[in-house]
Amino acid sequence: MGLKYINVLNEINKTLESSDFDDLGNFIDKILSAKKIVLFGAGRVGLIMKTFAMRLNHLGLDSYFLGEINLPATGLGDLMIIGSGSGNTKSVVIIAQIAQSKNLDVISVTSNINSSIASLSSSLIHLNCQTKETLRVPRYSIQPMTTLFEQSLLIFLDSLVLELMEKLIENNDSMSRRHNVIE
Repeated sequence: MGLKYINVLNEINKTLESSDFDDLGNFIDKILSAKKIVLFGAGRVGLIMKTFAMRLNHLGLDSYFLGEINLPATGLGDLMIIGSGSGNTKSVVIIAQIAQSKNLDVISVTSNINSSIASLSSSLIHLNCQTKETLRVPRYSIQPMTTLFEQSLLIFLDSLVLELMEKLIENNDSMSRRHNVIE
């Protein structure tokens, strides 16, 4: 196995250190003020967004991943959080446009501040790493495809949970009471 994990950790650290979190306060405020929160992302990013939806529920927030059968009606006062490395994945852009047309506020985490998703978002976190649209240029990541974005997204969202815990006066014990007990 060697020491490749050191390289991976260094890449994630470099990405997060060079990312733009200037709008984090607004991002958090939008999450905390939403009636319902719908999360979406495609592929592996979608899996990470599902984990964040679960953590938001553990925090006592009313959150869902788009596509789950228990998603209730949404509208004004509700929030959609999009994860998209390129910010231009057609299916994700279409979902964001539909959400906006149904009066949901759209916020996002992306690596492309000039993307369609970025232009549709009222609040944006920029993770500074390669996207699928930059795969043909010289790469700085040793990892395949868009792995670095996915890892950085997970670390960012898990760190965001800590910020939300503080704002909501939550802790491990209070969150554990909302965890699935049928396991």
